[in-house]
Amino acid sequence: REAVVSTQSTGTNYFIQTNLSICKVAMGSSGWSLMPRKRDRETGRLLRACLAELFGTFSLVFWGCGAAAHGSDSTPTHIAFAFGFGIATAVHMFSDVSGAHFNPAVSLALFVAQKISFVRCLLYWIMQILGGTVAPALWYLLNGEIPGTVSLREDHFATKVDAIQPWQGLLLEMLGTLMLVYLILAATNVHRDMNVGSYDVPLAVGICIFVIHLVLVPMTGCGINPIRGLMPNVIADEVHSYHWIYVVGPFIASILGGITYELIVATHYKPWRTHDKRHDGNNIILANNVAHD
Repeated sequence: REAVVSTQSTGTNYFIQTNLSICKVAMGSSGWSLMPRKRDRETGRLLRACLAELFGTFSLVFWGCGAAAHGSDSTPTHIAFAFGFGIATAVHMFSDVSGAHFNPAVSLALFVAQKISFVRCLLYWIMQILGGTVAPALWYLLNGEIPGTVSLREDHFATKVDAIQPWQGLLLEMLGTLMLVYLILAATNVHRDMNVGSYDVPLAVGICIFVIHLVLVPMTGCGINPIRGLMPNVIADEVHSYHWIYVVGPFIASILGGITYELIVATHYKPWRTHDKRHDGNNIILANNVAHD
């Protein structure tokens, strides 16, 4: 009788362990986490990360939009340089503290890619909203108006159509955000030789933002960030009927990017994960902050 009970117990344990293994394989090595992960429960560390997101988002919106405060002298090139070098500087300052998201779409993509918990993603969103709200409000206090609001251009495609339509703007915002999301996910891949401690990732992110703004500013004003695309217009009371594209577009792109990157790119490294000795655990600061428990 004892032998029968032991056999049944062993079979039950094997069944449970097998199903747990299948779930882990289906969800990835870390799995989606709705509750705070181990590093998220360290209050001081998480608080510093949230403050870094607040200040970083404030800096991005304040200095980037400030490049448009010079009226006709503010060209798309000036604005692209301001956003590109501004984000590169912010990433270099705060990447080892919070991962340097500064964008709800980036945070959502990292959650979808199973690199951060839902709690961290939600807290980052709150800080990003606060930072993105204070920045244009401060410009209004200093300048009497809010620079850097976004809108669809009415004359850019004059040779083809009368104006850029909302569906065209939505597609452009999605493509721009998708490019940024893929770069961030590549930077947080611990199996790639990208060293955030140096200038590799900040420079790559800055160039990416510069290129996207150089192309999209004359077309959509270039949001690629729900906070940057929405809050200056909300504070300035210039929200248009099509303004949903600056929120929906980046979020769709972030979900698509998080899913497709894991399926297409990240799985390329999985067979070698247990044997990869290229990194000592401190080489990629950004990945250590957003990808590990």
